[in-house]
Amino acid sequence: MSSSYRAKTKLSRQLVVAGLAALAIFNVGFWLLAVEPAATRTADREAAVAALESQVEQKRDSVVKLRQSSQRVAAARDEGNELLQELTFDRERTFSELLTELGAAATAAGVEMRETDYASEEIAGNESYGMVSVTANFRGRYENLVRLLNRLDRSGDFLIVESLGARPREDTGDLQISMRIDTFVREL
Repeated sequence: MSSSYRAKTKLSRQLVVAGLAALAIFNVGFWLLAVEPAATRTADREAAVAALESQVEQKRDSVVKLRQSSQRVAAARDEGNELLQELTFDRERTFSELLTELGAAATAAGVEMRETDYASEEIAGNESYGMVSVTANFRGRYENLVRLLNRLDRSGDFLIVESLGARPREDTGDLQISMRIDTFVREL
């Protein structure tokens, strides 16, 4: 064997060992710079996905609660509108219905209904409803006045006795009764 062959073999072995060492260093560097961060990024992504799934579930719960609240609000609005329809008078029939109701209550209570006066006014901030005030005068005894008030209180219509004044008449002993009654009207 020649010395040049041995030198080439030694050199080749050294190159192979150096190449393998460089490859090992490259693999370690690749592992540290590429594979390890990729694994960390995968773990971070999985944690982020889990957090997002949790947020999505919370938002779904919120949406369900909001839908239920919205349905309750809509049901309450419908019930409120129905109640307003029941408690308020229709504009076209307000005065005749009020006169009929007051006349029937006075007759049932044994009170004589005298003159009446009506006034209507808008409710500030509400274009759909107004208020009608009726000033009515009656004549009767105290117990009849109590029956009249009881009858008005139990009326199916929403009548508010705003003021009541009664004074005795000198000639008969009856009471001269003056009453202001308020009620609400749709589309005044």
